[in-house]
Amino acid sequence: MAKAALPPDDDALPAQLNPQLRYLRVDVPGRPPALLVLGYLDPHPEGEVEVWYSSQGEVLKTRQGRIIGTAGLELDWRRVATIPPAPRWQEVTAAGHRYRRLRDEMPGYRQSIASDMVVIPWTGLPNTALAASLLPERARRYQWFREEEANSSLGNPLPAAWYAWGRYNGQAAVVFSQQCLSVTFCLSLQPWPPQDNPA
Repeated sequence: MAKAALPPDDDALPAQLNPQLRYLRVDVPGRPPALLVLGYLDPHPEGEVEVWYSSQGEVLKTRQGRIIGTAGLELDWRRVATIPPAPRWQEVTAAGHRYRRLRDEMPGYRQSIASDMVVIPWTGLPNTALAASLLPERARRYQWFREEEANSSLGNPLPAAWYAWGRYNGQAAVVFSQQCLSVTFCLSLQPWPPQDNPA
């Protein structure tokens, strides 16, 4: 993700953002942040798929804030399926929600890596370091969810994912997330520029 890097100042943006476009900021620890632009929305029974592009052609697909496909990264999730469908954030109760995730990875083309997923609401801030682009005073305004692998066919589970639920452009949405594609490759995603509206 370093290819579409912003200037060295972590809070710097390109001189002008096109107000007609939607942007997604992607942070990877130890690398400059990147801005991706929304290419299109792909209708799907489980919710619209947002397809984001970097200036170098890297692709990130998300549905309800979850990464469901990538291309052009050092590790790609080529396909993600969930059985039953992953819950919508409004459906997650204090008791939590379980589902199974299957993913294909490249390089190496490992198919149907199975993980039993558990997602729960989280009170307060996540117990993990968040990207510097998410200020603590803003983070406290959101409803947080923790999603983790209860077990994985690979053996070692991935680090837990974190999702912040708030409002963006007047709509309830995931306004920040931290997700890992491998044990050592984690990304923070944030609609950009940020807005201050809680859920």
